[in-house]
Amino acid sequence: MRKVLKISALVVGVLFVLVVIREAFFSYTSYFVIVPGAKVYADGKPVSGWLHRGGKGHAFILTRGGSGKNESYWITLQTEKGSWISSCDDWSAPSFPLVAIGDVNPPCFTFALTEDPTPKPKSPERKLGFGPRFIEFTADDGSRLRTSW
Repeated sequence: MRKVLKISALVVGVLFVLVVIREAFFSYTSYFVIVPGAKVYADGKPVSGWLHRGGKGHAFILTRGGSGKNESYWITLQTEKGSWISSCDDWSAPSFPLVAIGDVNPPCFTFALTEDPTPKPKSPERKLGFGPRFIEFTADDGSRLRTSW
């Protein structure tokens, strides 16, 4: 029995090391770390929410909590012209300190081929503003979201 446990532990350990090596050298996964002390505001009023930062500091996932359902937005900051925001629709980032997102099926990038004649409602103009330690934009419901850290 003891020998079986040792072999099982060795197999699990080797698999773990292989996964770590794969992630370190081939980086098929993006890691987002929660930003400590980040505050979220909707129309100038504090709301519950959190911010994850990843992508070498250029990608963010902002999650606004409250009102029964959390909603997340994927934000990529490059320049005023090259930056963009995407709603994550039904997916929301958990409030865990570390979120891992694979490259095969990222949650905020949905491509749907459908014959449904009813179009998806268009997102409002985002009017993105950002600077050192803050991001501000228009949410899907028309409210102005701002986060600072």
